[in-house]
Amino acid sequence: MAAICPNCHLPEMITYVVNDDGLHPFPCLECNTGTVRCTPYGHLSGAAPCGTDGCQGSVRDDYQYDPKGRLSRLDRVRCRLCATDRTAALPAGSAPERALPGPRPPGSAIRSRPHG
Repeated sequence: MAAICPNCHLPEMITYVVNDDGLHPFPCLECNTGTVRCTPYGHLSGAAPCGTDGCQGSVRDDYQYDPKGRLSRLDRVRCRLCATDRTAALPAGSAPERALPGPRPPGSAIRSRPHG
């Protein structure tokens, strides 16, 4: 599952797992902002453009924190204009390259050697 980042407002950049122990978000894939902890009873919100063609509205993710400052709820608020909860797709090439590491370690160059 993924949410809108409350810092850079890019959609689907905060990935998270929900299990019996609660919500477990990972840092934002773009800006590396963490949403695991905040001030007690804190509230963060991230908004992104609506995913419906021609709609000028937005979709919002609200992060709510418990008395100890731990993430307790993450709610998606639908677009007020068309009632969808889909966010607009990111333009091609805008996702960070660092989100998925390359198959080779940094600094390892492929050297061609003649066969034979």
